[in-house]
Amino acid sequence: MDQVTEFDRLFQQTRQALASMRSTGQVPDGLDVEPARGTGSAAGGQIEVVAVGQRVESVTVDPRALRMGTEMLGEQITLAVNAALDDLRLAAGDPGDAPEVDPVALGQQLDELQNESVRSMAAMTDALTDAVRRIQQAAR
Repeated sequence: MDQVTEFDRLFQQTRQALASMRSTGQVPDGLDVEPARGTGSAAGGQIEVVAVGQRVESVTVDPRALRMGTEMLGEQITLAVNAALDDLRLAAGDPGDAPEVDPVALGQQLDELQNESVRSMAAMTDALTDAVRRIQQAAR
């Protein structure tokens, strides 16, 4: 596959993903987007929590932690979960800091970029064709 065709294919995939995001508000299937992951621990590492996406994926409790009272164990689990969620927010980036993305405006910019790149590619191809023609004429 030549570079122009590959470039056009990537633009088409990006446009399709953007159209899907516009209509559903979700990242389309087929895009390899790993969800953010956060970890937290408490009780000196005896309790570990992993949060992925917006959910708690796992809670691991060392058997030694079961020796503390139920109230203390509950507090330590809460601390570990909150630490994992805080880490998750850091890993995902705080959406409050990011500017809001307008999919329509982004789509328009993408269209403009593709049109400009096609014009630039055509001009470059014309210049190369002309250079090859001149070299061939000079060689005769």
